[in-house]
Amino acid sequence: MSAPPPPRSRGARVGRALLVGLASVCIALQAALLGTAGWAVANPRTVGDLVAYWQYDPTPAIAGYATRGAMSDHGRFLFYASTPQVLPDGEFDRVCAQAEVGIGVLGCYTLADGRIYLFDITNVDLDEFEVVVAAHEMLHAAWSRLSAEEQAALVAPLEEAFAAVPAESELVERIAAYEAADPDSRIPELYAIVGTELETIPEVLEQHYARYFDDRAQVVALWKQVEAIFLELQAELERLSAEIDRLSAEIDAEQAAAEQVAAVLEADIAAFNARAARPGGYTSQSAFQRDRQALLDRQAALTRSIEATNAKIDTYNALVEEFTALNEEAAALDKDLNIDPQPLAPGDAAPAP
Repeated sequence: MSAPPPPRSRGARVGRALLVGLASVCIALQAALLGTAGWAVANPRTVGDLVAYWQYDPTPAIAGYATRGAMSDHGRFLFYASTPQVLPDGEFDRVCAQAEVGIGVLGCYTLADGRIYLFDITNVDLDEFEVVVAAHEMLHAAWSRLSAEEQAALVAPLEEAFAAVPAESELVERIAAYEAADPDSRIPELYAIVGTELETIPEVLEQHYARYFDDRAQVVALWKQVEAIFLELQAELERLSAEIDRLSAEIDAEQAAAEQVAAVLEADIAAFNARAARPGGYTSQSAFQRDRQALLDRQAALTRSIEATNAKIDTYNALVEEFTALNEEAAALDKDLNIDPQPLAPGDAAPAP
């Protein structure tokens, strides 16, 4: 995410004096190894990274993200140098607020102070997503440290990788939402997304991302696990929606036809009763019984038709209940991912690709 938050006060760090001192020694040694103390002056970003890295004490969860995401030593360095912090719902939104409808913001890299903030995903079924988001934000930190020439050289292969994404993919919609919010965000977001979500990418990108991952396929596999949850849920919602629409159309047609048949039958029964009540209306008992039985048969057929339609209505209602429950599950997952729930109504689901 590229929009910096409003300036914030930095809280004092208690009990870190010794560690800060060690960090200063390490930096001094590094400067000495490079030749002169003037290097530190000429490379303030690297100095800042070293200070932040040595001061930062990762929690087990943060360290786990780096390990499970197969970050290289350099990737882990950039991750820790960005002092990543996991924040609960309300606090996270104050730091990483984003306005895109239907888009869940799960992490941000703040350009103002070069920090990574991560949304606290509490749903254990989405545990892998936290690792992917951490790797995504680490790549934002990496991008911000590339020279303009390095960034420019990556544009074409990033666009090549994105061009291979199917047009119906959720990723296409996601990138469009990023661009709508900030036109300059396309390439930086592609850089972070391609590196963590796409299996097959140009070799030049694969070699580039090897700076930050020991095994990029590992983080992509975690993304695929999470993606599968939502793809399966979406596919089932779309299947149920299509079945509900099909049954609804059949029920409407059958009820309309039954009403027409009932109206004709009612008129024929009235005519039969009037004829039977009129003296001489029927000259033989066999003719009376024949017409009466024909009306009874039509009445029985109509009853069977109505019962069949009623059975479809029962099926329809059961499917609507199933759809509603699944929609509530989807809304709960959305909430777990910091997305404002937007449940589908039957008939609103997009057709499956």
